[in-house]
Amino acid sequence: MDAGRLRERVTVQQAAETRNALGEIMLSWSTFAERWASVEGVSSREALAAGQQDVTITHRVRMRYLSGMTQNMRLVWRSRTLNIVSLLEYDNRTEHVAICEEVA
Repeated sequence: MDAGRLRERVTVQQAAETRNALGEIMLSWSTFAERWASVEGVSSREALAAGQQDVTITHRVRMRYLSGMTQNMRLVWRSRTLNIVSLLEYDNRTEHVAICEEVA
């Protein structure tokens, strides 16, 4: 992995379920880790080639491998929220690539 390409700071967040006074389940997000990453916009052609026609893929995020990171987490980048659609591991667990969709 070319460390010079990791120019963006992203926050990896994990969800936690809590119950409010009425017993309803509330979803809250807490910081799991902060990492330097490469964030790239994905064209619609790349999204269709990936077979993800029913999901709007907007970004590809590359970062060093983070132990414990799962597809159920999300990323925050420049105050934008990116839900992880797919999480891939490369180079014998030295790199994570997250395929994401931006939450409006």
